Parts: sequence; C-alpha cells; structure tokens
Amino acid sequence: MLPLRVLTFAALLFVAVRAQSATVLVLRFHNDSQYSDLNWVGESISGTLEQEYGQAGEIALDRNARAEGLKRLSLRPDADFTKATMIRLGQTLNAEYLVFGSYEIKLSPGSTELKDSSIQITAHFIDLRKLRSGPDISEAGKLADLSRFKEHLAWESLKYIDPKNVLPPLEQFMSARKPTRLDAEESYTRGLLSTDKDQQQKWFLLAANLDASFIGPAYELGRLYLDRKDYGQSIRWLLRVPTDDPRYPEARFYMGLSAYGAGDFASAANYYREVLKIMPLNEVYNNLAAAEDQLNQPAALDDFRRALEGDPNDPVYLFNLGAALLRKNSFQEAAKRLDEASEAAPADKEARDLLARAEDRVTNPPGAKPLAAARLKQKLDTVAFRQLKAMIEPKK
Repeated sequence: MLPLRVLTFAALLFVAVRAQSATVLVLRFHNDSQYSDLNWVGESISGTLEQEYGQAGEIALDRNARAEGLKRLSLRPDADFTKATMIRLGQTLNAEYLVFGSYEIKLSPGSTELKDSSIQITAHFIDLRKLRSGPDISEAGKLADLSRFKEHLAWESLKYIDPKNVLPPLEQFMSARKPTRLDAEESYTRGLLSTDKDQQQKWFLLAANLDASFIGPAYELGRLYLDRKDYGQSIRWLLRVPTDDPRYPEARFYMGLSAYGAGDFASAANYYREVLKIMPLNEVYNNLAAAEDQLNQPAALDDFRRALEGDPNDPVYLFNLGAALLRKNSFQEAAKRLDEASEAAPADKEARDLLARAEDRVTNPPGAKPLAAARLKQKLDTVAFRQLKAMIEPKK
C-alpha cells in the first residue's frame, strides 16, 4: 500500500494511465491432504509464485506485507479462509489480483515414503478490480518434481495476470530455471515458517548446503547475520543474490548496513549508491549520507536534504540533517531542524541536547567528527517504489 507522501508525489508528476505491472497478493496454498507434515509445501508454492511474479516485473506483495494484512484483520496465517475474507484481505493491501489455491498429496501404492508421493496443485485467481474470478490452473505429478510444477504454474498464471507481458516460450522459461532440490526447498520453507532465530539459521544453512544455487536461503542468512551483527558473514551471504533477482536492491541495502556496522563506510556508501541507481528512495539517500558524513564528505549534507525532501516530517531525517548542519556551524537552520525533530519525537533527549547547542551557537572546529551518530533506516520499502513506478512509468 502506497504511503500518502508517495501518492502525493505521484499526483504532482502527472495523471498516469495504469501501467502493465499488477499488484498481486499470493496467499499460502492450503493442504487438502491428511499429511500435516507437508504443510510447508503451501508456503513454498506461494513463495515461488511471488518470486516469479516479481522477476516478471509485477508487484508481488511479500510475506511481510501479507503478515501485516493478516494482523490488521486479526486473521491466523494458517486458517482456511472464505472467499469473502480473502477478498477483504486483498483489498486491505490494495492488491489488484488475488492468487490462492490448494494441493492434494497421495502416496504411491505400496509406498510409505512421503517423498515418493504424488501431488496435485490447483490455483485460483480473482481480479479484485472487477471482483471477477479468473481461470483455475492445475499441475500434477511427483512431489519430487515440485520445483518444476511451481515454475510452470507461474508461467501459466502470468498469462492471466498480465496478458500484455511478453513471456518467453515455456521451454525457454523453464530451461532458464535450475530445479531446486525438494529437501532444500523443505528446509528453506521450514526456516521461513519458524519464529526461532536459531532454528531459522539451522534450516537456512541446511538448505544452502543442500543446493548451493538456491538464492533464497542465502538472502535470509544475510539478513539473519546482520541482525546478529555478524557483518562479515552477512555480506558473504548477500553477495550471492544476483542482479536479476527481485531481492537484489534489498540485498545491497542490507550489505550497506553491514558494511556501516563494520566501520567500512566507504563500502557502505558504494552499496547505497548502487541501490540508488535502481531505487532512489529516501531511506537510501539517508543511509548514504550517514556513510558520507562518517567520511567527512561534503555530499553528505545534500543527501541528508534529499532524504528529508521526500518525507519532511520524518524524525530520523530531521535529526540527521540538523546534526550535520550543526557540525557545519549553520546554527539557524540546524536549530530549526532539531526543533522539528524534537517536536516529532518529544522523548528524544539527544535531539534536545543538540538543539540546545544550536541555540547557544556552540561552534565546532573544522573537520570535527559528527556530534552524534547519524541514524540509519533499517528497511527498504521496495513495494511502495514499484507501485509508484507502475503508476508513472509503463512497463516496456
């Protein structure tokens, strides 16, 4: 869902004809079989569809967006929703298309091993703009070939979600995607579903070791190690995310946070400059400016200003610009920004202390270190950016 500031910015540019890109919400597929140990398959199906829709240029709402919508409506993620509830969830998240479905798993005659079972997946679609159901698409075969069925389902469903999108022929589409081992998919998905950080790390490491070309576990491990302040390991894993992966801008953003945390401000600045080429967002300008400020580079002030221009009421941007101006002895403007930061966050003692320095015109010697550590943004709002881009720049 687009923040008001982004919608306002888009309106100022021009009234645009809707682009081809569609905002899609994919719900976890429901397990219709008796084997509860295979509930992870439903999350795996939805995750692959999200990834492939994003790869094709659509705006696929991720797991965090889905979780936020469920939270707003007080819904359990593992519940079996009615169609009315699913439509309400999609509308809550401003989705244009809703994708949901189920799967049935059956053991082969004489077998007791679930890995030898067969699976049938059925996907359903709703155009939320017209409140009209789309086609039902089914895939069936051996569970061991789940990776291939999910990719084929993605290709088939993209023809409905975005009929003007020129997809490569099916054989070319499938050949460009290396099948993922079933045990690696299971480990990765169990990691996503776990709420325990240690268990997540265990599952993701197992998935990465089982299938070295599987990007999902590497991305998640990079984020986990960042949370644990193991910055070297975080960068090592995030480096595996390729440029054509929809998670690439976020991976580079988190690498910037890791490099900054490790004190490598030059590398952090380079990572953020790379992200800016793809997504010139306020949070990227802010974090780039923080790294430049640590390096005492003049560009820091301009980049702090760019961040604030995008969101004039954000207390982080107000604080950072105010502190940078104070270090330059620009007392009047520094006091203005720090006063605004204090009003936006009354409990912020550091902002009040810097405001007092600005009002008392306490000078700083040339080349002095920052009076206060710049505050970094920890997340990149890629969904909002892609929605804005879809509004103002039709997909070619």
